[in-house]
Amino acid sequence: MKRWAKWIILLALFIMSIVNFADKSITGLAGIHIMKDLDLTSTQFGIVASSFFWLFSIAGILGGALSDRLGTGKLLAIMAIIWTIAQSMVLFVSSLPLLIFSRVLLGAGEGAFSATAVSHISKWFKPESRALAISIINFGNVVGIAVTAPIMVFLISNYGWKQAFFISGICSFLWLIAWLWLGRLRADDSLEEDEGRQKNEQDKNGKDVWKALRSPIFILTVLVAFIAYSIIVFGLTFNPAYLIKVKGLSEQQAANVIAISGLIGALLGIFLAFCSDRLFKKTQSLWMSRVLFTGICVVLAGVLYALYPLVNGAGSIIIILSLVNTLVVTINTLNPAVVISLLPERKGVMAGTYYGIMSSSGIVAPVIFGQLIQNSGTNPPGGFDTSIYGMSVAMVLAAILIFLFGKPKQRVSKMGENKLVKYL
Repeated sequence: MKRWAKWIILLALFIMSIVNFADKSITGLAGIHIMKDLDLTSTQFGIVASSFFWLFSIAGILGGALSDRLGTGKLLAIMAIIWTIAQSMVLFVSSLPLLIFSRVLLGAGEGAFSATAVSHISKWFKPESRALAISIINFGNVVGIAVTAPIMVFLISNYGWKQAFFISGICSFLWLIAWLWLGRLRADDSLEEDEGRQKNEQDKNGKDVWKALRSPIFILTVLVAFIAYSIIVFGLTFNPAYLIKVKGLSEQQAANVIAISGLIGALLGIFLAFCSDRLFKKTQSLWMSRVLFTGICVVLAGVLYALYPLVNGAGSIIIILSLVNTLVVTINTLNPAVVISLLPERKGVMAGTYYGIMSSSGIVAPVIFGQLIQNSGTNPPGGFDTSIYGMSVAMVLAAILIFLFGKPKQRVSKMGENKLVKYL
């Protein structure tokens, strides 16, 4: 059992990632039914959709710090409880304020998931295999696109949108029951000893936290994550309309392009994460295996994304988006591995701050994209293309900054992760 325990824990977090995505997406899938049932305008529904992010970023930062004190296992259980309550209470929603409250509560409960999951899995997987583990957790989001969306649509159409929310809450509750049993499993002894030493040092390293947060590599990593997340946001919000209005695809073709390119990108992202792990194991160099590897992915993503407006036809678009998705997934996998290596004894606060700032792009980016598209007037492609080119240029510039200022002075210690890694 001991040998397979880490894979069982990874499977549990993978499943929780799927549930996490389903909870996020169900509002959009049920949008027409919600607006009709509650007599909402498009503006009111927009408020419902945005309310999820009101506390999301703040919860990510605070929750990550709390996981260092409370423990990642316990915080994951608490989050599952919040998800259960937030989704189940929708069964009794009859007004806009209560629906908004449920989404704000869910956002607060989900904000710290990524940071806590990454921090928890780092207790089970050594640095040389950590990127692969994180990529598998991230793959849960893509599986959510392919699996939960059709199921949710079926539930909404046949049983009602409130019942679909309730069933989503039940899934969180069932996961919680399983997690209460899995929580009894313990990580490898050597990793447990490192964790124990880290907890004993938590009260002594306030200055180290600040040093890590203001280090060039953390700042650059967060900057890259913010830009990369804007690409994800564009894909979730405006890319379907871009494919239909500008590229001339049908709704079904657009859906297929998004699903196929997302799945291919996630699978190839797992492969690149494996390659990064192998490089780290061979060189023990955080710079070569994580930072430089990420920088190359960033510049390639920027260049390839700039080709997106120039291609037409479903096949060509799938190729471009698949490659871009691969690189973005890899960036979002390796960045957390870099962040928690900066200050291993405070993985939670480091990952929480990283994810909190990164996800704030979800608040800012849609407003900018929407304004650019609206200002394009009678030239709709202009606004879409400007948004895409802007993200492309930003990615390339961020990569240049990484190459200039991201190189560390020393390699990661082969003795473990028990000290702050210094960077230029």
